Amino acid sequence: MTLTDGLQVRQRPRLAAVVWMLVGLVGVVALMWFSRSPTELPVSEETVSVSTPVGQPVYVGVFAPPGDFGRTLHLSGVKVHTTANTEVTVVPLLCRGGTIGVTTQPETFCSELLDPEGQRFGAGDEIVLKITSADPAIAVIERVRLGYREGIQSATQEAGAETIVRVLGR
Repeated sequence: MTLTDGLQVRQRPRLAAVVWMLVGLVGVVALMWFSRSPTELPVSEETVSVSTPVGQPVYVGVFAPPGDFGRTLHLSGVKVHTTANTEVTVVPLLCRGGTIGVTTQPETFCSELLDPEGQRFGAGDEIVLKITSADPAIAVIERVRLGYREGIQSATQEAGAETIVRVLGR
């Protein structure tokens, strides 16, 4: 027996492990990017103009997806940003089974009018704003921002149209 018979050099598979770790990291990064990058929601360049008397709630449809929308969003909430010269209350609602242009009687057009948080949203539904003021006012309401999940993807994105509301004194 010679001295070299029992001596073996063992190579560690470090390179293979590093390559698999890099592949795994790239996969995780790609999955994270994909889950945070759903297709943008439709926006309108038109501005909806509305007038209502003091104290009279008005309901304005601001986002109805097109008939070929083909998506079902699970809403986590709807954000609304309003700039006004006095206090104006703006409440986002989900109109199920119908659409509204502008009305004071939404039940005529919607089979259900719901708090959008936690609801499904798709073709045939619409995001509606209930707008009220106790004083004469002018309010500019930006496009709504929908927080949602669609499969493994999630986002908060602008949708629909901007609105200008004039609350008229009696």
